[in-house]
Amino acid sequence: MSTFSAFRSIAVELLYLNSRPNIQQVLPRLSLGSIDPSRIPNRHFHASHLRRGWVKNSQLVVKGPEAEERKRSKERKKKEIGLKDRDIPYKRVQVSSPQGLSEPRTLQDVLMEVESLNALVPGQEPGDQDQQNKRKALKRYYTQLVANDPVPIVKIVNSYEEFKKQKAAQERSKNNAVHNVRKEVQLTWASSGADVETKLEKMQEDLNKGFKVDLAIMPKKKMLPPRREDMQQRADELVAHFSGTAKEWKERDYTKTTVVIYFQGTSSSMATVVDDGVKKPKKLLVKEQRRQILEEKMRKKQELEARSRDHLEQGHGLSL
Repeated sequence: MSTFSAFRSIAVELLYLNSRPNIQQVLPRLSLGSIDPSRIPNRHFHASHLRRGWVKNSQLVVKGPEAEERKRSKERKKKEIGLKDRDIPYKRVQVSSPQGLSEPRTLQDVLMEVESLNALVPGQEPGDQDQQNKRKALKRYYTQLVANDPVPIVKIVNSYEEFKKQKAAQERSKNNAVHNVRKEVQLTWASSGADVETKLEKMQEDLNKGFKVDLAIMPKKKMLPPRREDMQQRADELVAHFSGTAKEWKERDYTKTTVVIYFQGTSSSMATVVDDGVKKPKKLLVKEQRRQILEEKMRKKQELEARSRDHLEQGHGLSL
């Protein structure tokens, strides 16, 4: 019995070894992501140094010197965008225009065309300046690289027009930032006199700058609020007061005791207005108005002090 068991064990082991597949036959049938080849025992690795590798479509993908060179080339091309004139490192380019792309031309030909355009720019003689400074002063047009993949593309730029576009973009950005500024002013239904005038003047300055101002009118403590009709009438008066420089950008909020009016300045501080036939920045006009108001207050104060002195002198004379 023991002889039979030993014979059977030897036979099973031999059959198992003969039926076991070769690892080189199994490897081509590996699916994506099934087995990492680096984990297979007795694998013959590539002789060169592998930076990184993984299984993709049953093949080992290697990031070696070629991939690093492609990466450096891509970064170098990215840095080339924006180069001007003779700094452009290409001999043949295509010119971009509103009509489309031109046929491939030499960069030298494009630069000569730009020089001819600069020669036609009207300008005054620079006086004692040398010829190089003269060319620099009259250099309105220049060539700029705008793309280099798959082919280099340049654009002839008018520096004067480009400057105006940048200024307009900065102005739009500034106006957008100004219009997002939001302030709040509070009044009471019983407010009157100098307190109201001071707050409305400050509110007028903010609206002239293009700010948003939320005006809230509420009752004082231990005071009855006005009727709804009186609240609407007071709100309409305030809206009419700022009709020249502001508008309501949101519906009013009414409660039993309070009303909130949402104003939006219709012009920014950099807008221009016509004063005596002359265009002036609105910011300058606001400063002039503020100076006139201060001068008027100082004049009234001096008149009041002068009357007080005269009154005191008259009283002193009578006492003598």
